Amino acid sequence: MNRITEQLCEYALTMRNESLSKEVVDHIKMHVLDYYAAGFSGYEINRDFNRINEEIFFDTGGKAESTVLFSDKKLPSFHAAYMNALYAHGADMDDGNSKAAGHISTHVIPAVLALAETVECTWKDVFTAINTGYDFFDIVAGIAQPSLYRKGFHSTGIAGGIACAAACAQILKLDKKQMYNAVSLAAVQSSGLIIIDESGQECKPVNPANAARTGVLSALMALKGVNAPENPLESRKGWFNAFSDIKDLEEYELKKDTIMDCYIKLYPTCRHTHSCIEAAEAIHERLKPEDKISRIDINIYENAIRSAGGIRNPGTPDEAKFSIAYATAIALKNGTFTIQDLRNIDHGDAITDLEAKVNLIADADMIDSSGTQRGCRMTVMTVDGKEYSETVPYPKGERDKKLTWDEFKEKYFRCAKDVVNKSEAEKILNMYMELQLRDSFRPINIYGEKQNEQYG
Repeated sequence: MNRITEQLCEYALTMRNESLSKEVVDHIKMHVLDYYAAGFSGYEINRDFNRINEEIFFDTGGKAESTVLFSDKKLPSFHAAYMNALYAHGADMDDGNSKAAGHISTHVIPAVLALAETVECTWKDVFTAINTGYDFFDIVAGIAQPSLYRKGFHSTGIAGGIACAAACAQILKLDKKQMYNAVSLAAVQSSGLIIIDESGQECKPVNPANAARTGVLSALMALKGVNAPENPLESRKGWFNAFSDIKDLEEYELKKDTIMDCYIKLYPTCRHTHSCIEAAEAIHERLKPEDKISRIDINIYENAIRSAGGIRNPGTPDEAKFSIAYATAIALKNGTFTIQDLRNIDHGDAITDLEAKVNLIADADMIDSSGTQRGCRMTVMTVDGKEYSETVPYPKGERDKKLTWDEFKEKYFRCAKDVVNKSEAEKILNMYMELQLRDSFRPINIYGEKQNEQYG
């Protein structure tokens, strides 16, 4: 029988004694800061859902051991991990991996940071744990895709608990048997349906939130000596058989530092809309004032149509995050798409007219076999017969289109400006930029509600 669970755990244990390269450390810093940026946006955009969860978890209480963002309260580590993951996915601004077709920072980072508050550790321990979580998620979910998605599962939740358990096992310095049990416990608890991209989108953050909590709990139970099922991933009754159509696990790559392959998003929408936004931005620059658009054809891969092609006139920010038509219309009219386009949905005649002219065409050429190229070709036609066409093979933030630090900081402060004052946002940024791996870990909080301080 294939030994993927054991091999992944052995692989993780070797990471403890290895140095992290400067390039990997820089990537981890950017992705951790991006987690905060996503948290700023998610805290604001998904406010009603967040408040309901705050009422439940704050009223439940418990041991005050781990920081909850935007609050002066502390909760048990697994509850704090849940809440902080919830915030980070509220605006769909968090990072992801194209092959794994899911998000990572939103569950791995809050799980690691929450548990790190309960033990003595260094930033090297924290960064190694985060790196482990990324590798587990990208490897496991990457193997299972695309069938995992086609069966109706959300990899962010389904694989996220496994990734968080492995990451938390690193923070607790569990031995091989304990780490195996933590991963197995998390596999048993895997959950998360992708139906949340059709309706009830405000509930989508519950998937990474449950993953973060599952990871912390699984590692803590393993530390206490719980013995979980053997072969949790590879068994006939295991994870891969339950959540995918994968039959042969003989060939897979235990790829290291997969965070280097992960993207950071510029727009507060489902990743499937991003190539459309970029194409529309480019065409916007070439349109003439006298041009009257008659038709918008978008050749795009099938999964994008399934996830974000069904909503044409969104009524809420949650629906707007999953609407190719709305994202395209806004970017064609305004030249970009920002968080303000979610906060204040444009139902004006110009946008409604453009939304109605969007025609989505399933095109297998817009995605490659590895799943890492996910793009679109947009053709805008005018009433007088002109055509404007733009092809975007993959969105910004990936491969040779990685964000520079200047581009990232622009996103970071844009996300922060309606939630915290600039000095607080700068404090968090500078702390992560300047920290040394040998330094002792210390938590940092964000106290919400922006003060009267203007951003430049």
